Amino acid sequence: MKTRDLVTRLAADLKPVESGAVSQQLYRALVVGFSGSTALLVALYGIRSDMPQLILTTMFWARLAFPLAVVFSATRLAERLGRPGAQLCPAGLAIALPVAAMLLATGGVLIATPPGYRLQLVLGTTWRTTVADVVLLSLPPLATALHAMKQLAPTRLMLAGAGAGLLAGAQALIVYSLYCAEMSIPFWGVWYVLSLVLTIGLGAVLAPVWLRW
Repeated sequence: MKTRDLVTRLAADLKPVESGAVSQQLYRALVVGFSGSTALLVALYGIRSDMPQLILTTMFWARLAFPLAVVFSATRLAERLGRPGAQLCPAGLAIALPVAAMLLATGGVLIATPPGYRLQLVLGTTWRTTVADVVLLSLPPLATALHAMKQLAPTRLMLAGAGAGLLAGAQALIVYSLYCAEMSIPFWGVWYVLSLVLTIGLGAVLAPVWLRW
């Protein structure tokens, strides 16, 4: 069989890809990842008994706004990383905005706080366990994000894994907010951001093996 005939025969069996197939793949991963992370939180720690009161406070929603913004931006980035040759700059800048806002807010609060109280704001009462808890809760969404990415066509595997790790870490932060008692902006700016850095690194390390064609 000639090469041209083979290509023609293979092309005849191709089915058009649905519009929005990449987004649908990632959205399904988000739903499954959130479900897995929430189930893990409930199984290990439960949900705070005072949550009905907490959700009525401004600081609760301010804390939740950060990971929500990161999830939104990280989803856009993951969509681009799943397409060979797609431009990353717009999505990368969108991710930088909530992180920069959090770090600026942290710096502003610390500058306005008397020196003797700054460390207390940064450490809170759960600094020893927060990062480990978030990384643990990120494992279900990281698995689903990497699985979804494998169904796409990533060519920059470590970057794709880093994007999946960022998405998973932000999902874990949203779920962790149902349990976390810390209401200090400097605490979020240090330990929440550090948690994201670690989940990004974890995704980047796993991706070359997980996403290999």
